Parts: sequence; structure tokens; C-alpha cells
Amino acid sequence: MMAAMDPIDAARIADDVFAKAPELAAVPGIAYGLVHGDVLVHAGGRGAATLGGPVPGPDTVFRIASMTKSFTACAVLALRDAGLLRLDDPVTAHLPFVAGIGAPDGPPLTVRDLLTMGSGLATDDPWGDRQESLAVDEFDALVAGGLSFCRPPRMGFEYSNTGYALLGRIIEAVSGAPYRDFVLDRICAPLGMTSTTFDYRAVPPDRLARGYRIAAGTGPVAEPPVYPGVYSAMGGLHSTIADLALWVGGFIRSWTSPTDHPVDRWALREAQEFARLVSVEDASATAPGATATGYGYGLYVQEDRVLGRFVSHSGGYPGFGSHMRWHPASGWGVILLGNATYTPAHIAAGAVLTQIVSESTVAASSTPPPADERGPRPPIPVTPWPQTVSAMSLAEDLLDGRTGGVTAHVWASNMDLDVPREERLEALRALREAVGTFVRDDASVEFPTPGQASWTVTGATGSVRIELMMTPERTPRIQSLVAKLITS
Repeated sequence: MMAAMDPIDAARIADDVFAKAPELAAVPGIAYGLVHGDVLVHAGGRGAATLGGPVPGPDTVFRIASMTKSFTACAVLALRDAGLLRLDDPVTAHLPFVAGIGAPDGPPLTVRDLLTMGSGLATDDPWGDRQESLAVDEFDALVAGGLSFCRPPRMGFEYSNTGYALLGRIIEAVSGAPYRDFVLDRICAPLGMTSTTFDYRAVPPDRLARGYRIAAGTGPVAEPPVYPGVYSAMGGLHSTIADLALWVGGFIRSWTSPTDHPVDRWALREAQEFARLVSVEDASATAPGATATGYGYGLYVQEDRVLGRFVSHSGGYPGFGSHMRWHPASGWGVILLGNATYTPAHIAAGAVLTQIVSESTVAASSTPPPADERGPRPPIPVTPWPQTVSAMSLAEDLLDGRTGGVTAHVWASNMDLDVPREERLEALRALREAVGTFVRDDASVEFPTPGQASWTVTGATGSVRIELMMTPERTPRIQSLVAKLITS
């Protein structure tokens, strides 16, 4: 591992950024840590773990949400290395009921497809976040009844919580142990992650961070705690900065030396490899070079043209938001946990690690590869689902004050849990008053996937950008609807 900046200087950077980050100002409480190699070298916090309670620290337990996916992926790799499954096994080899899932024409759905977000299943944030407590038999029936796909397997990236719930079921089928027991006993316990759990009830109340939703005009509103269930494999873990430092440290150390990790060193490195393309972007405030972002096994992998490789994963959930991120070449990592719904932890955490790496002596020194002279990749045409097109009209009806079309057939169960309906309608009424009578700008319509749409409606006094996303159910329903006033 290359030498890096002094931990005292790195701590100053972290303390300064996390104290001033505007996107964290409304979060009731945060805890953060810096990892160098496999050691937690600095930890801090601000705010309150519960309103009126103590400042969060390295031993405060937060839900880490989708950071759980890296644990699920490592459990699969451990079973693979034990010879109990292959990543290219068809999912039906372990879960016969998946035969009726309804995938479009294409190759058989495999374990690897689920690991790398290549199943083609529709993106299911935030709907999936409200399914965690689902019982196994209910989940199996849901899957056997068929799900909606955006594309055939292996034809692109599509973030799927349901895919990771399926991996949890595969772990159970192959290991013979409940998924949660396997992860805690075989993955976490050998690392000494004794404060990590799937069940908040196992945490002493004085160490537990309470989750909050930041309601417009009223501030934090406590989110009810959620019991573990079949969707725990995608986002059910609760953990601490101290425990997660051991987790991040294991991945960092896998690049430099043999370890006593319960998952093989080479499997850990494999998980951090670029397996599926997500995006290619120009330089930004937190990425000084052009970047290509991909998905490995339960982890995002970003190749920065200037600074090299970063590995990360965020967690977003009702009441919580988190991010872990590390730079293998320097051995530096950062972890940030917050107790507000979908805390945008990646912004400040990314800024901290970028500054540490940029100011240390380990910035990538190799000559960058020549620019690609083939030109931009043409966009792939997307045909929206009929339900997506219908949902666009319903969204405009709601913006215009017509609510009669909101029924359980089109409105997913998470919608009123995420934002109470009257609160949502009031916000839409305010937008309607701001822009007046409006029409859709057909040229503005975009369909990133068949189950997602974004477009602009324009009135006499302004414009509104609307974005919606559908569930992956057999008959998709609206799981997310966001409308924002466009300001110049």
C-alpha cells in the first residue's frame, strides 16, 4: 500500500466537511469514521441518535440499508468457494418456483445476473424498501406469480432489491441455514462484528439510532421500526461505525496481503471488480477525472481517470441513509451513517475521500489511456410499459387537482407511507398555483427504462419537472412520484 497523508490531517478534512455539508443540515444525527488500511483511525458525530438524545458515536447502531448487499454478495461467494453453487447456475437450479417469473426471451436468469444487477428486473426503489418484513411464503408466491422486466437478463444494468431478496433465498436453499443466521454467524462473527444485527430489538435502546422522515414544514417525524423478513437480504442490516470499519478494512486489505477474513481474499477482490457498466460521466466536484461507474458484486466500482479506483455502496431507507467508500490504492476509506430518510450520505463522504486522496501522495501517476475516438455510444431505444404511460396522465391529473384516479390498482402501498397523501397533494397544489394552467412538453419526455418516465409541463408562469417510477410487479404500479418547480 502506498503512503498517504497523516491521519490527523485526514481527520481535519472529515470533521470540516461533515460539519458544513448543507445536505446534512436537516439530518437529526450522523456518525462517521475514517479507515486507513484495516484500522478505524478517526470517528465523529453530531446531532442526536434520537431527538433529545445523545450524539451518535462509533458504537451507535444505525440501519445501513442497501450496504447490506455487500454482505449478501459475500455470503454467495463463500458458498461458491465451498463448491456449493456456481455463479452461472440458473436461478431455477436452486429456486424451482422462479420458473414462472416471466422473464422475456433471452438467456436463463443466473446467480451472477442477480449479483451484478443484470437480471433485467425493474428498479424497485422505494417500493422494495417497504417489503422487508415480507414472509418467505408471500415472497415466493409473489415471484412465482411473475414479475416485470425492463429487458432480458444480461442486457444492461437495472438496480433490483428483489434480485437480492432472491439471492437471500438461494443462500438459504444452498446452505440449509436461514439467510440472516448465515450472514451473522459465517460472515460477521468471525470478523468481530458483534454489534451488527438484522433485528433492532437486539440492540440496547441507549445505543440505537431512531430513524426520521423530514416532513415539509414540520421537521423530523419518527419512522416506525421494521421487523426483518425476506427482503432483509437487500437492506436489513443494522451496524455501527466501529463494526463497518472492520468490513471496509477487509476489502481494503484484500488488495495488499493475505487475510483471516471468512471470505477468501480473491473473492473479496472479485467483488470489487467492474462487472457491469452503469454510467460514464465527465469530471465533477467530487471526481476530478472523467469516470466510468460499474457494479461488481454488491458494490459500485468507479474508475476515475485521475485518481484511480473507488469502491462504494450507499444505503437508503425510510428513516436512514448511509454510505461507505474506499480507495484501494491509498488504503483510505470513509463511512457515514445518518438517521433521516434517504440521507444523501454519498455527497459528503465522496467529497471527504476525494480530498484525502487528492492531497495525499497516492494520486494515480500512470499515464491515462488515450481518449476514445469512436464517439458517443448511441442511446438504446426504450419502449415504456403501458402502465408507465397511463401513470404519466394520472400524475398530471393530480397536479391539476383531480384525485379520482388514485386507487390501489395504480398506487403502490409504499406511496402513502413515504409521503402522506394529503401532504403530497398539498405540495402538488402549490406547484399548480405557481405555474397556472399547464400542458405537457412532448419534446421533454424521457423514458430511462420502461418503468420510469420524466417530463416537463409548462404553464403561463412557470414549468414543473415530473419524474415517476413503477414497481416490478406483474401489473406495475406507481412507487415514486416527484414534481419540482423549474427555476432559472
